[in-house]
Amino acid sequence: MKIISANYNLIENDEPLTLTIGNFDGLHLGHQELIKRVISYTDTRHAVMTFDPHPSTFLRKHAFKTLTQKNDKIELFSSYGLDYVFIVDFNMEFSHLSVEEFVAFLRRIKVKRLVIGRDARFAYRGVGTINDLRKWFIVDIVEDMLYNNTRLSTTYVKDFLLAGDLESARKLLNRHYHIKGQVVHGNHVGHKLGFPTANIDYDHYFLPESGVYYVRVLYKGKWYHAMANIGNNPTLNFSLEKRLEVYILDFNKDIYGETLDIVFFERFRDELKFKGKKELIEQLKKDEIVVRRLTNLKIML
Repeated sequence: MKIISANYNLIENDEPLTLTIGNFDGLHLGHQELIKRVISYTDTRHAVMTFDPHPSTFLRKHAFKTLTQKNDKIELFSSYGLDYVFIVDFNMEFSHLSVEEFVAFLRRIKVKRLVIGRDARFAYRGVGTINDLRKWFIVDIVEDMLYNNTRLSTTYVKDFLLAGDLESARKLLNRHYHIKGQVVHGNHVGHKLGFPTANIDYDHYFLPESGVYYVRVLYKGKWYHAMANIGNNPTLNFSLEKRLEVYILDFNKDIYGETLDIVFFERFRDELKFKGKKELIEQLKKDEIVVRRLTNLKIML
């Protein structure tokens, strides 16, 4: 799989392509169906086009939270046998392309066939339609996928994560939700409580609902059982911004500055405000018992 990441006018290709285009945030089952349709054709090379940064980050001028970041998507794309992944710089110039200019770009990189959803729009302000594309390309429309009679979308996956429903999110993603982040210094309260936690810089990742979770952590190629807290630390050192903190079981290493991959398996309680340090410690001991019990379950990665 060849990855081409550049400004749109620097992207080159001279082989006929079957292409699908989108943000592919989360690469959920609907996105996966588009890619499977792309690779089902044998008369062309197979390609995906996505954007960096996410258009919402650029257009709204704020840190838009995503289910997957650039490297996550590349890793997921690599499992499908694609020939090319085009990562287009989403900037002012690209966002203002007219219908004619966008079509010219696709023709220049030898697109023969487009695999898209029925609601696909393109060009400046999304004025381009499927009919505009049909004038120049073979267009294969993939119908919407439904879950509980609702159209599958990235927003729908986020709704389940916000509700703490990890199982529904897992079904729609076809994998457990995970976040990669660097371990940064916090207030070191966990050490004082006997539960040293790794504070995670989760960057632009979308956080599930506040609460306490059973997670698994990948560190330097090895998996560890852990419990994670998402929230504002209402008992000690309240934080306006939500934090992601992970207590790794049977682990005693200095990992500041290291990157962890945190996979979410089960949310087992809400974040609570306790009367003081003693009550908090007692609850953390109970939480650890729950997590150790969950480690014995055959939950597959």
